[in-house]
Amino acid sequence: HKKASGKRLNTIEEGVMDIFGKGKSVDTSLSTAIFDFAAQAGKYWKSGGVGCDFYRRCDTPVDDILAMIETELDDFEKLEQSMKGSKNKVEKEMTDEKATVEEMLQTLDSEIVLE
Repeated sequence: HKKASGKRLNTIEEGVMDIFGKGKSVDTSLSTAIFDFAAQAGKYWKSGGVGCDFYRRCDTPVDDILAMIETELDDFEKLEQSMKGSKNKVEKEMTDEKATVEEMLQTLDSEIVLE
């Protein structure tokens, strides 16, 4: 309803709209179907209508939900930045962990053959 009333969407709101509720139908085989239905309700049912009430799942204000999404996105961006250049280190740690698990399994049963 915000966009329909001429108000500007922030980047988080635009991102949510880009992900959910595209078009005028919902593919119920997708894991996002319930979110797509909710997005359709928000876009096409009048404010305060039956669909809006049906899909309102919590009392958390929309601004708080958007702030939570923004915080999560910031956290993922920080994680992504911290991982840059770490591919070799991560691969070595995985190889070392695999070797440790293989050794543990061999001590339990020497007939275990790992591929």
